[in-house]
Amino acid sequence: MKCKHCNYDIPDGAKFCPICGGKQDIPEGCGASAPPPPQMYGYPPQNESVTDSPKFVGFGGAIALYFKNFVNFRGRSTRSEYWFAFLFVELIMLCCWFIGFVVPGISVIAELVFFVPSLAIAFRRFHDAGKTGILPLVRTIVSLVWKMVMGALMIMLLMYAFGVTYGTDFNDNLFYLTLIGASAFGIVPFGLYVWQIVVCCFDSETKPNKYGREPRY
Repeated sequence: MKCKHCNYDIPDGAKFCPICGGKQDIPEGCGASAPPPPQMYGYPPQNESVTDSPKFVGFGGAIALYFKNFVNFRGRSTRSEYWFAFLFVELIMLCCWFIGFVVPGISVIAELVFFVPSLAIAFRRFHDAGKTGILPLVRTIVSLVWKMVMGALMIMLLMYAFGVTYGTDFNDNLFYLTLIGASAFGIVPFGLYVWQIVVCCFDSETKPNKYGREPRY
């Protein structure tokens, strides 16, 4: 049945709405004051349709939702939606790795194409577990910075190996200490990535939260 105050679907016979708290045994128009709108509780707008709620999907459905929500950082994504999309992206990246022997640089292009939608679905998966999407963003930034620093150091190492010494100011010990320190710092993005995987394995919250409605089949 529908809530008499916010029009949300609630179990038949319920005396109170779990969303707005409105009492259901008071006839409409009797003068009772209406409860605050559900938005005040952090829930979705009352005119949001059930089709906006996250859905438990198969492989094909997950891929369709992945591209449909290409730049959508709001809402929720179920565990099945996230992991099927993750599998799809990894399979594509594996194929690009093999093709890269013939077409150099295709893996980089694929990473750029999948960068935003993969970050967006990580946001939505965290939302579905009732958590903020800040961690995937922080992990992405830290990982990018670490990769750029390591890339620059490796280029310097290769150039030095071929006799480029950067003049008389080049310090071997300082360079190698920097390289070792940067390599050791790699445990930070790795640890954040492991924690992201753990959270993405969490089950969906079975009730509406401030990011969207409850999952559906």
